Amino acid sequence: MNKKAVSICFAILLFGVSITNLFAPKRDFSEYENRYLQQFPDLNAEDILSGKFSKDFVAFTSDQFIGRNGWISLKTISDLAVLKRDNGRVYFGKNGTLFDAGEKIDLEQLEKNMGFLADYITLLKSRLPQLNASILLVPTSSEILSEYLPPYAPVPEQQAAIDMVVEKLSKTASVYDPTKLLKENKVNYLYYRTDHHWTTDGAYLVYAGWAREIGLTPLSEQDFTIKKISSSFYGALHSKANLMTIKPDSVNVYCFTDDVQVLADFGGGDKRDSLYFEEFIQKKDVYSYFLGGNKPLVDIATNADNGKTIMVIKDSFANCFIPFLTKHYQRIIVADPRHLNTDYLELAEQSGITDLLVLYNVPNFSSDKNLSKLTANKKGG
Repeated sequence: MNKKAVSICFAILLFGVSITNLFAPKRDFSEYENRYLQQFPDLNAEDILSGKFSKDFVAFTSDQFIGRNGWISLKTISDLAVLKRDNGRVYFGKNGTLFDAGEKIDLEQLEKNMGFLADYITLLKSRLPQLNASILLVPTSSEILSEYLPPYAPVPEQQAAIDMVVEKLSKTASVYDPTKLLKENKVNYLYYRTDHHWTTDGAYLVYAGWAREIGLTPLSEQDFTIKKISSSFYGALHSKANLMTIKPDSVNVYCFTDDVQVLADFGGGDKRDSLYFEEFIQKKDVYSYFLGGNKPLVDIATNADNGKTIMVIKDSFANCFIPFLTKHYQRIIVADPRHLNTDYLELAEQSGITDLLVLYNVPNFSSDKNLSKLTANKKGG
């Protein structure tokens, strides 16, 4: 076949793929990647001139490309074939451990978020003088298991970020740094290998340390029966690599051995007597078994009967942590600023909270642009 014929065949193939992409049904959400996909961007002069339309259109064509998962897998295989230790989205670490290549610490946003949080807690304490406030920032696996990373991979300065929070906010709230505890126990299964979250074992370990820090008596492991709900979990990081030679993760749940009763309102009329969503066990995103994923607002009543109400402002790291709180608090308000627009001062005051916990992983806390919502409706003390 001569060069002209090859060029014609390639042009026909390219045209065919383009036409197929153009008319193929567009997806809103990828269960495989557990995220919403870019839709066709709005066409207007402002976005065209600013370059936003072009950027969004590239993201749209990438997200909606036919056979996207297969192409991701092919790229990963080709990268590994030439001895690369990343595919631009994840680092391929030791022992089949994947790390997020896009993880970073945004120092500018971190400064802003510390200010938002300091103002929020100060205002809350002016209205609720007996409030016990605590902050728990959890380092991700790249900090705790840094020796598993490829030698060239940059490691975000998570410890430095935690130290900044301790320095600025320790007079406003109790700031618990779990880094040392996690590193001392890193031989255990504290983080998923294919997902960016910590495991339930990691959450329990830090729960116990945090509880002691704020004066609670933590539950011992003997207070639970540990049950494996899945041994075939492939998390969000695996979706960025799509390499089936990687061993799947297992997911455990800590079940109370004595009677713990909850009634949880997840919004939209969804009320349950459990914090666990069994339907996710057979889905790809098994981590959403805990609290059903990232709900904007969850209101949990327990049989603790001690008059204590805690509000948890959080990201998804809190989802498998919150069940441990049900023995310590009669009511638990769970708010995710990424998905909830509300008056956070009014929410806390009307709920009569006695305690506040802010729980994020470190990179998320440093980059989240939603914490400004905490004081968006402040009206003085």
